[in-house]
Amino acid sequence: MYALMSFSHKNLDISVRERIALPQNELESFYQHFLSTFPKVQECIILATCNRFEILLYGELDERDLQEMVAFVAQSRGIELSKLKEGVELYLQERAVWHIFKVASSLDSLVVGETQITGQLKNAYRYSFDQGFCKKALTRVVHFAFKTAALVRNQTQISKNPVSVASVAVAKFLQCQPDKSQKVIVVGTGEIGSLCAKHLLSNEFKIILLSGQIQNAQKLADELGSGVEVESMSNLKELLHTHPYLFSATGAPHPIITQEMIESEDSRRLWFDLALPRDIERVSGVRLFVIDDLQEIVSENISKREEELQNAYKIVQNQIEEFYRWIKSLDVEPIIKAFREKAKECCHLELERAIKKGFLPKESYESVERVLHNAFNKFLHHPTTYIKTIKESPESDFILGNVKKLFDLADYELYQNPYNCEGYYKNKKD
Repeated sequence: MYALMSFSHKNLDISVRERIALPQNELESFYQHFLSTFPKVQECIILATCNRFEILLYGELDERDLQEMVAFVAQSRGIELSKLKEGVELYLQERAVWHIFKVASSLDSLVVGETQITGQLKNAYRYSFDQGFCKKALTRVVHFAFKTAALVRNQTQISKNPVSVASVAVAKFLQCQPDKSQKVIVVGTGEIGSLCAKHLLSNEFKIILLSGQIQNAQKLADELGSGVEVESMSNLKELLHTHPYLFSATGAPHPIITQEMIESEDSRRLWFDLALPRDIERVSGVRLFVIDDLQEIVSENISKREEELQNAYKIVQNQIEEFYRWIKSLDVEPIIKAFREKAKECCHLELERAIKKGFLPKESYESVERVLHNAFNKFLHHPTTYIKTIKESPESDFILGNVKKLFDLADYELYQNPYNCEGYYKNKKD
């Protein structure tokens, strides 16, 4: 059974989300502690971004198990259980599949249509698979989610003129009519920081780039070209007093800008904290925007894309139906039964033909049938045993698909899924 537990920007304030946030160096220990606590969980993928913390699960689970997992997250992250219960979303079976397809397709994002989430889900899947926390069942659903995301992107205009948290933040910055003669400080060279830098440069601002690893800042500056200076993080405090504009998006576990660093107030200060956990403490005398403050522009973005959203949801629904048809088509026992029945049918037809043409006397029918039956049983023994052996392995979907095509067992055509290391099937009648 598929299940999913979701904490996201829709229901939880950033002050709670940043306490759930899981640093990369704590990820493996969290996985191990979680899986040892809940032995019914057979597979697990943790998706942790600035706007959501979700655990996709497979196992014999029910609502009570998910409630216990919420309590586990609360205890392990040091958060009051009541706060998490107010904002958690719990899904089982088809609803869990529906949710992860929506997430992968960026229909559940703060900025609808942004493409970062698909890459983040791929990274989360890859990590879980490489560590052995995710196997066949979640591989199936996640790869189909990637296929769904590609269809939504290619068959709708949802990602036309792509937007992101970074682009929305820069749009908000421009609404404030900043002075273009002032250079903008950008702290962080990850995906969000890099996008902020690109959007600022495209709007004719010069930037000062800082990173915990100065070589990363220099590398990004070289890629961006003119209009970029690189400074050491040790100069951040000084720069805060000479440059009023700042965007920060690091992966630091604690604030990198505190009240103690601000020696004088400057009414021009306009800062954007796009990190989770947050990079900036609440500082007096500063216009400070965090991710949750960008909702006005986000709502405008959603209203403009409403028609495309409806089209995207139809694609998601169709893909869920196709996913379950595909899963059903990969059941091992019907395939084994089908190719054995096909062998039996071939024996019967050839015997009838041989008797009709006078190659065999009628009285020999039963004895010849037994011989042919035994021969086919011997011939099919190894394929049958092999199929039963590999049915739980990740590559079994691809192998079973080829078996169906090889024996022409059903009106299915095999496609190689370009978003997947395996295969998927599309009924010709659909």
